[in-house]
Amino acid sequence: FDIGGNVGFYTLLASELVGDDGKVFVFEPLPRNLFYLRMHLGLNNARNVKVIESAVSDIDGLAHFDEGPRGEMAHLSEKGNIRVTSVTLDRLFECSEIPAPDYIKIDIEGAEFDALQGAQSLLSRAHPTIFLATHGKRVHKDCCDFLKKLGYGLEAVDKRDLGKTREILAVFPQTGL
Repeated sequence: FDIGGNVGFYTLLASELVGDDGKVFVFEPLPRNLFYLRMHLGLNNARNVKVIESAVSDIDGLAHFDEGPRGEMAHLSEKGNIRVTSVTLDRLFECSEIPAPDYIKIDIEGAEFDALQGAQSLLSRAHPTIFLATHGKRVHKDCCDFLKKLGYGLEAVDKRDLGKTREILAVFPQTGL
């Protein structure tokens, strides 16, 4: 899963890595990003990608979304100027709309903890490896605490102290790192 697909850099990388037998699910709610994402998928003949036009959070429904000054800075916000669909991974999984993932990349500008909460059941059952970019000290701490409670081991991608990094690799089980 590529949660916060933006214009598709990680989506295209994942598409190549999983090959013809794999499938990539990319979640992106912002219309201008979706335009470029689809264009990049077409230009690269990425036929193993399913685009889900939604923000991933801890609620299903409509949410306010702030487009930000640049597409990569867009985020869920009560002060947002557009409305987008919001989904939980748990509901999508329970309704068989998505399979259990092997890997999840999450980079959603401060809503990372909400996305994890909305995927608690899925994470507890499937234990995918998670690449997580956190935005803000509180969100970072909440995400780390949440993943540790689920039994994940955490490592800073940049090899810095876990409290000083913002990119985390979470692997199950905890003793695996």
